[in-house]
Amino acid sequence: MANWSRMSYARLVSAAHTLYTNARANPDIVAEMTEFGYTAPDDYDAGLALLADAHAATGTLAAEHADALAATAASDRATDHLQARFIADRRRARRAHPSGTDGYSALHLAGDAPRAEADLIQAAATFYNTLTSRPDLAVPIRRMPSERIAESLALVAAARDADTAQAREDGEAQRASQLRKQAISALRAHAAEMAASAEEALEDHPQLRETLGLLERS
Repeated sequence: MANWSRMSYARLVSAAHTLYTNARANPDIVAEMTEFGYTAPDDYDAGLALLADAHAATGTLAAEHADALAATAASDRATDHLQARFIADRRRARRAHPSGTDGYSALHLAGDAPRAEADLIQAAATFYNTLTSRPDLAVPIRRMPSERIAESLALVAAARDADTAQAREDGEAQRASQLRKQAISALRAHAAEMAASAEEALEDHPQLRETLGLLERS
């Protein structure tokens, strides 16, 4: 007997489709299976519905996975853009506000810029918001007009939005993966139970078992 719990997804789909459709269409099999509590066409249609659910869940997962990959790429681009701007501006700010000055402290210029995404976004937000609230600190920094500060804050917002979108898409992909697992598990259980009943019901009818794909060839 086939091990339904260990079949690959592709084989499961093929085997289940053969089991349900051929059983449903064969009056002799329907008659034998009636004694085991199976009613045509409802029980076979129920199996086909589970098969359709598994197929749909697989398609949904593929779409969600693609969306998650796209969101990750968009988040990486937004963060990279912000990082390049922030590091350049921070470097000029360090030249304009040496260690020990008010600007050096207010703009948090000690040490290196953070590399982790969330920390980088927060540090950039603090830096540009401080320049917005303290325009006197922006004056001595080369190429730091108010327009550039506003553009940089827009980059911060874009990076945050992209990061949020990535987290959302990752969550949706995880949910889609779980739903697919549940759909496939339900299909495996239903098909395995029906196959076991058919093996017993058709014990003396090898040709009918073969019709259902249940006859193991030597």
